[in-house]
Amino acid sequence: MSLDPLFLLEMLGTAVFAISGALAASRANMDLFGFSVLALMPAIGGGTLRDMILDRPVFWIEDSSYVTMALIAALGVFFFAHRPGFRRQLLVWMDALGPALFATLGTDIALDAGTGALVAIMMGVMTAVVGGMIRDIICNEIPLVLTREIYATAAFTASVAYIVADGLGIGGTPALVAGVLVGLAVRGAGIVFHLSLPRIGSGS
Repeated sequence: MSLDPLFLLEMLGTAVFAISGALAASRANMDLFGFSVLALMPAIGGGTLRDMILDRPVFWIEDSSYVTMALIAALGVFFFAHRPGFRRQLLVWMDALGPALFATLGTDIALDAGTGALVAIMMGVMTAVVGGMIRDIICNEIPLVLTREIYATAAFTASVAYIVADGLGIGGTPALVAGVLVGLAVRGAGIVFHLSLPRIGSGS
């Protein structure tokens, strides 16, 4: 098993999104099976759809370490995350880092598969948001991506930042890091300053 920087970022993204799913299960008072299911949804859901659309081998079927990482994260949250306020704050920030990581990685994977920049951005955003949408629907909540939260926007900016960095010849790990930092900064600003996107009729 290669431990190159890209693989490490993928493992980090898987763990972060799995934690967000397990924290949602904790808030809903689910059992260990529920923790596992909700950890897997954001961790592998978006990437699964991306790989199917790009007609490439589904990543977690080829390498089960992604599923293993998600389940370990679920167990950790199940046994150690008991403080309600702590759970909420950690969930918010896991949902900030996760989309930035997965959007950047999804964009990189799409480019490697031979897509153009626009399709790569779409695949990056899909990788970042679809799993979280499934998680929220299972928890009977409106998905964050469909609310005024700056969520999909952060994933989009992460993907665009990676495309720009790659186009400037930066490439590789530095471009991945740039995409993640930009996406995290946008989502973090939305959380800290309570920013949201405008909607029709919001001023009435």
